[in-house]
Amino acid sequence: MSEYQYYEWQTLDRPLTPEQRAAVSKLSSHIEVTSSQAIVTYSWGDFKHDPKQVLARYFDAFLYLANWGSKRLAFRFPKGLLDPKPIEPYLWEYRIKLEPIGDCLILDISLDEEGGGEWIEGGGWLAALAPLRDDILQGDYRALYLAWLRAAELQDAEDAELAPPTPPGLGKLSPPLASLVELFDLDEHLIQAAAEASPERGQMPGIPPEEAIARLPPAERDAFLARLTRGEAHLSLALNRRLQELAGAPQLSVAAPRRTWGELRATADRLQREAKRRAAEAAEAKRIAELQAFAPREAETWRDVLALIEEKKPASYDKAIALLVQLRDLADYQSRGADFRARVANLQERYANRPALRDRLQRAELL
Repeated sequence: MSEYQYYEWQTLDRPLTPEQRAAVSKLSSHIEVTSSQAIVTYSWGDFKHDPKQVLARYFDAFLYLANWGSKRLAFRFPKGLLDPKPIEPYLWEYRIKLEPIGDCLILDISLDEEGGGEWIEGGGWLAALAPLRDDILQGDYRALYLAWLRAAELQDAEDAELAPPTPPGLGKLSPPLASLVELFDLDEHLIQAAAEASPERGQMPGIPPEEAIARLPPAERDAFLARLTRGEAHLSLALNRRLQELAGAPQLSVAAPRRTWGELRATADRLQREAKRRAAEAAEAKRIAELQAFAPREAETWRDVLALIEEKKPASYDKAIALLVQLRDLADYQSRGADFRARVANLQERYANRPALRDRLQRAELL
């Protein structure tokens, strides 16, 4: 199998300047660069630079995929906008890291799967995942929690390992979060187990913006206006945080009580068993409904079986066997298995000189 590596970076806060675009273009002879994106795909060789350093210097989001199972998602955050402390419980050595590089923080999620996996084309994934960066800036840590679940699974975590705080809203995932689940192949029952302790997402109490702005000291208000004219990214986030401080807005509880990995895994196993039971019950109900619908055509079907056998063709024998399987299932459902076996034995005796038919009857376990 040929090698496949996919690198993609995107800007989210501002476009690349012409100088930055020229610098990025020199990083690889394979690279394709626009004012908001850079993509490198390799079928041989490697990218010669540290992708994380490229992210820190020029971009806001990064994705790496390789056909041997490597999957990596990273975001760049300006220092001062992201508080590292509440993120610390979601970190996992070598898997989920938050580290300073220059004037920014890099959140690096590497969830490599040993032994590879199915081939995943890289195009379109980063665009779907990019909104998670703003979610994290807004204090929505569902993406981090989901990444932690996958890291714990890949690392075969100890049962006593304490999971991070369960964020609200795991019971209703946004499209970007659904993309994260799909890309990193998260266990749906594990997510459901986590969601059992995850409250619905609430809204911060409404504060009249005019009243909150009036509380800003004039010098601070003028400073915000100056920053606005300079087109500072995420200024609304910084302003709203400051207004909430001035208004004394109460903080919502951001997480439910923490559970252990063993508790989560046990709950996920229970949910999986329940799902299998429901699926089996649904399949059995469907089978019975189909048999009941088929019952009025039983006599007609026996005539069709005889007509197909008389055609003396392999394809016709196959069709006859398929019909006999349906007739057997109906007979078993109606507790008339002995009658069915007698009729099949009669058929075998009647067409004893048809070895191809006999072989098919045996393979279908109809004799």
